[in-house]
Amino acid sequence: MFSLIRAQLLFRRGRLVATIAAVAVAVASFALLASASRGSQVQVNGTVQANFRPTYDILVRPPAAVPSEDGLVRTDRVTSTYGGITEAQWRRILDLPGVDVAAPVAMAGYVMQTAVITVDLTDHVAAGGQRQVLRVRPVFTGDRGLSSIADGPKYLYATRNALEFVPGEPWIEGKNYDSSALPKPPEIREHGAAGVTAVCEGITGYFDTVDALSVSDRTEAHCWSSDPTSSIEQTPRPQVRVLFPIPLLLAAIDPVQEARLDGLDRAVVSGGYLNAGDTAAGIPVLAAGSLDLDQQVRVEIERIGGDAADKTGAGMRLDNAVDYYATQPSTPIGARAFSAQDLYPAVLDAIAHPPGAGGFPPAAGTSVVNEWWTTSPLTLADGSAAVVPYSGGEWGKVPHGMPDSKPLPMGLADDPVRAVVRHGRDGDSKTASAFLRGVGVYDPAKVDTGPALSRPPFDLYAVPAATGADDAALAALGDRPLIAGTSFAGPLGQRPHLLTTLSALPALHRAPYNSLDPAHGVDAGAPISMVRVRVAGTVGMDAFSRERVRAVADQIHLATGLRVDLTVGSSAAAVPLALPAGKFGRPALAVRDNWLKLGVATTIVSAIDRKSLVLSILVLVACALAVGNATGAAVRGRSTELAVLACVGWPRGRLFALVAAESTAVGAVAGLLGTILALALSRVLGVDLGAGYALLAIPAALLLSLLAALPPAWRATRADPAAAVRPAVAPARRRRAPQRIAGLALGNVLRTPGRTAVGAASLAIGVASLTLLVIINLTFRGSVSGTVLGDAITVQVQATDYIAAALTTLLGAATVADVLYVNIRERAAEFALLGAVGWTDAWTARLAGYEALALGVLGATTGTGIALGTAALLSSELTGASFAVAAAAALAGTLLAVAAAILPVRSLRGLPKARLLAEE
Repeated sequence: MFSLIRAQLLFRRGRLVATIAAVAVAVASFALLASASRGSQVQVNGTVQANFRPTYDILVRPPAAVPSEDGLVRTDRVTSTYGGITEAQWRRILDLPGVDVAAPVAMAGYVMQTAVITVDLTDHVAAGGQRQVLRVRPVFTGDRGLSSIADGPKYLYATRNALEFVPGEPWIEGKNYDSSALPKPPEIREHGAAGVTAVCEGITGYFDTVDALSVSDRTEAHCWSSDPTSSIEQTPRPQVRVLFPIPLLLAAIDPVQEARLDGLDRAVVSGGYLNAGDTAAGIPVLAAGSLDLDQQVRVEIERIGGDAADKTGAGMRLDNAVDYYATQPSTPIGARAFSAQDLYPAVLDAIAHPPGAGGFPPAAGTSVVNEWWTTSPLTLADGSAAVVPYSGGEWGKVPHGMPDSKPLPMGLADDPVRAVVRHGRDGDSKTASAFLRGVGVYDPAKVDTGPALSRPPFDLYAVPAATGADDAALAALGDRPLIAGTSFAGPLGQRPHLLTTLSALPALHRAPYNSLDPAHGVDAGAPISMVRVRVAGTVGMDAFSRERVRAVADQIHLATGLRVDLTVGSSAAAVPLALPAGKFGRPALAVRDNWLKLGVATTIVSAIDRKSLVLSILVLVACALAVGNATGAAVRGRSTELAVLACVGWPRGRLFALVAAESTAVGAVAGLLGTILALALSRVLGVDLGAGYALLAIPAALLLSLLAALPPAWRATRADPAAAVRPAVAPARRRRAPQRIAGLALGNVLRTPGRTAVGAASLAIGVASLTLLVIINLTFRGSVSGTVLGDAITVQVQATDYIAAALTTLLGAATVADVLYVNIRERAAEFALLGAVGWTDAWTARLAGYEALALGVLGATTGTGIALGTAALLSSELTGASFAVAAAAALAGTLLAVAAAILPVRSLRGLPKARLLAEE
């Protein structure tokens, strides 16, 4: 028997190679896919575990806080909440068993700081004539350069003639003056070659009370003389000042709890840390060392032409001259640019050197808080992501022209999307304004903010940012995130750049400030906005840890009545928003804002476990069917030989043993080659091939080959030998002879139903496997993507998905090619007969191609139906993407079947037709 087995294997080398190749590819695919799936699962679980616990496990918010919707906590609802939790409730949380840290945050509001840009015009004045007028035009840009807002220009009348200051008549205290007999005001006189002229009357920009955001009211004009005998008060060099208002968000914390939560005390890079017992004058402030604001100013310097200088020297009032200057031609002579980050060190310096008790604030910036501001959250249109513009923004009258007057940023002139409340001084209050007193500077990068993939987007040290959600927005933003500018009424708020203590916060919640009530967004009796709670002990992904955190959260709610959210296992999620267009250049933008998605980690782990299970089953079934198909096809191809052996007296048991032994030998060789192939491909594909899966390849190939050979071998031993030697052709029926090659091909497919079924089934296996694999991956990505952690996981499993798709396609191609090769080789005599009657090689190839096409359509549609049906059982619904994938797989399967028929047909060209016909 062994010599017969050896002879059969050597005689049918083509079929032997095809069978061994199909089985080897199948077992190698199983080893690689199983290893890749398991490795991906381990990697994902490790990533989720490492990012499962942020710096705090529970977020406590006021009872009136809007609950999370669909597991999402809106960032701006957290950062725009100014109070709602009392200090007593916070201390009650701190005393609960199981609470390790309870770090409160009280959002105070925006305090205005002013950076002063001194524009030295010495070089430009020296290059001019006897008299000249220079204009400095500040243009503020933000929104990644999309918004451009001009501030009021600054004019300087510069002359080489002496300017004399003539004091006015004094005002007598207690005397009533008639409007026609007021004391003579002071006067400035220019001593020129033509005589003495009163000039520079009506100078603007010193102590005027003006509209806060009116460009005309923010326009200034000054005079300067290069003559050293001049007696007017002026700077030594010709210059103008451009004011750059910078609002900074102030928040109050408990220094001890904050240090325990995130190590803020270890992030101090200069000065000292906050002390809750600090009783010195002023509000102690720990400032961030970097400023995260998108705001720049371009200062354009121009020389005004025409007769502007002559008219000014002739006595034109400056308040009239500025309108006249705008009508005259101008020549650009210079430009400079500054960003908020460039000027931030000067702001920090002003905060670090506050005015003394009773002292007048310094001119070059100030830390005095004459007013502060609170804002509302964004309003979204019902059932949509559209941000609703706010119909408000009355800023009133403010002093302008001096840094201590705290002018407002021009960004507030844009259409607001938030309600803003000003907490200014009461006009009758005699109480001095509070002032900021810098105690130190910290580096936000040195704060322990926890794992990057689970960091809450409303963290004290996180920069609120929105990214473009479509191509238009990405192009407009230059592929950069949209961050806050100096307009605190805009779509994005700041992170707190200034931190103080809870004990210092009452300085802003009392006189001289107004609008201090919950109706105006301030709750002095309950100033805390949120409490971040870390549970004692180690918290992992296990059910016991999650239940322990939940139990502490329940205790907090029962003890305080406050709203609680579990942040453990959460991650930031990109939520679409539609921002309205601004009126200074920013178009309407579709962006994605970061909110907090609760329970992401559990969802990801469950999804990857489901995916791994389904993928393992799919791979096992696909590989088993592929092996079975290859081995079964080889045995079925020998049905005539087995029948001849039965006719010459071979018993059924011996026939059965012959088939089993041949299949076992093929399986052993294929298993060994499959192991070698898996080892080689694992290096190419970067898969860590598991030793268990590699060692399993040989016994798996043996077992599957033997099992696949049993049904056809059993049928061969039980069938009638006389019937077995007849070809498996359906009974002939009277029908019209085919007139075209396509008709003949269809007839050939129909007259051999068994062979057609085998080919179609093999293709259906490959198409169903590939389709189902892609649908599983799409479903997995849809269930976990959209969050920072989920997107990272999706990237991690991407390589495994590609490997699985490639190997499944390879497995299907090998299976189809094997069946077609065996079929065409067995029909060699038939093709020889066609060649003998005059058929060309091209016609023969077309016939085989049409047959493969019919086989491909049948197998591909069947496989697609199986995949969609199975996916529907595994998922609640099928998406449009699922049907698109199925259609693409069906088309690819059909083309694959046609391509697989090419090489076998070409191999027939060299066969001797006479010998093939004689054998037939």
